Amino acid sequence: MPIQQFFASQLRKPHGWFGSLLVSRLLNRVNRQVIDATLTLLELSPQHHVLEIGFGGGSALLQLAKRLSSGLVSGVDFSSEMVRRAERKLRREIAAGRAQVQLGDVSHLPFPDATYDRVFTINTIYFWPDALQGLGEIRRVLKSDGLAAVALRSKEKMQTHAVTKYEFHLFSPQEVADLMQQAGFRDIRVQHRDQDKLYDEVIVVGAR
Repeated sequence: MPIQQFFASQLRKPHGWFGSLLVSRLLNRVNRQVIDATLTLLELSPQHHVLEIGFGGGSALLQLAKRLSSGLVSGVDFSSEMVRRAERKLRREIAAGRAQVQLGDVSHLPFPDATYDRVFTINTIYFWPDALQGLGEIRRVLKSDGLAAVALRSKEKMQTHAVTKYEFHLFSPQEVADLMQQAGFRDIRVQHRDQDKLYDEVIVVGAR
């Protein structure tokens, strides 16, 4: 297996010692800036119930657990390695009932309708089997007037990297906005930052 293909499979679903020890740390580091920008756009309040889909290294969950003083932070990831790592990292918050993490897939989120005030996902949409279905699931678990944010790197930037030839389905900002509209979101906003850099940041926000 080419090294690029191996790395793509790890980015999609971190597994084994390589995923647990190295990929999780890499995800936390490279996503730091876009995590901060995404959480700002979600207009969070301390009492909100917030879900992250595909939490990877778990740094966004940890930030949220500290900010949501009277709320709840939840995370789903389809990597058992990432779930176990998050359980260790958030053990105090989980014990206090302020956080929960579990195995889950965006195609069939394991939550009732209208559970969350905010839902977000960062650099995962490339790996969804059906982006429209996934966005429909996000809308389903959002409360009325809740916000959802999808953060990614643009197709224009990502297609220049060899690793994205494997496992990735790339999107332009407008394609994600169009898919969110098709899924039933309203008041859709697109923020496109760092377009002059090697990696840009696209954050698409929509309301339920």
